[in-house]
Amino acid sequence: MYRGKEFLALAGLPLSPLVYPDPRHPPRVYRMALWLVRLALRTLLRVEVLGVENIPEPPFIIAANHTAWFDPMLIIPAFRNVSMVYTMARRDTVFNRRWKRWLVPRFGVFPVQPRRGQLDQGAVATVYGLLAGGAVVLIFPEGAYSRGRELRPLKSGVAHFSLQAGVPICPVAVSGVERLRPFARITVSIGHPVWPDPPRWWDLNRRVTRLLESVRRAIIHSFDRRDRARRAERRRRWPRWRPRRRRGDRDGGAALGPGAG
Repeated sequence: MYRGKEFLALAGLPLSPLVYPDPRHPPRVYRMALWLVRLALRTLLRVEVLGVENIPEPPFIIAANHTAWFDPMLIIPAFRNVSMVYTMARRDTVFNRRWKRWLVPRFGVFPVQPRRGQLDQGAVATVYGLLAGGAVVLIFPEGAYSRGRELRPLKSGVAHFSLQAGVPICPVAVSGVERLRPFARITVSIGHPVWPDPPRWWDLNRRVTRLLESVRRAIIHSFDRRDRARRAERRRRWPRWRPRRRRGDRDGGAALGPGAG
């Protein structure tokens, strides 16, 4: 399996104390929170998950469209066979209190301090270290909120992580949250994993661009999966009406009368 120089240089560094170190054995507070979120989703919303069979074996990266702050609470419960999913949050707001620095990492959240839209070196090393340890990392490659299928341009970080670490990207499309209300119907569609094509030394940037475009197409295709599933469900619920055949049609014309034919 291909491993890039950047990955080999950073993946072996010790993880920050603000990162939970064991993705295969999540803490009890994480398991309890995940159970409560699933219970709330079943009680308050109608969440449909499509494409569970497309989930690869860890480690891998989840790349999803970003519509609201609560997107992780819709996406993470959909990956039932994954022990723990890691996400990132701003250091200056989420980790700015001692009790937060103790509690937040237990939910799989690790700090990042973006500068000019790019991740800091510590966050990059954390992503590589987690992937090297067999973890699953959720990334929103748009970097900001989008609306529906109108994806913003994807930032190249998710493609660099995939290419350097040699792990696939699992595309996810979340829809139905534009008008969130009780019992609203939300779809989480998981697409086929996008596997990185190991780059040659002279065309890394070209491979990054190509992989980003593949991820973008995969997320949009996942939206189409939701539409196909809904059309199929409507056909099952409302079968196409067929006119009732008359008795004469069933009897081959015998009921037309003695003058027939």
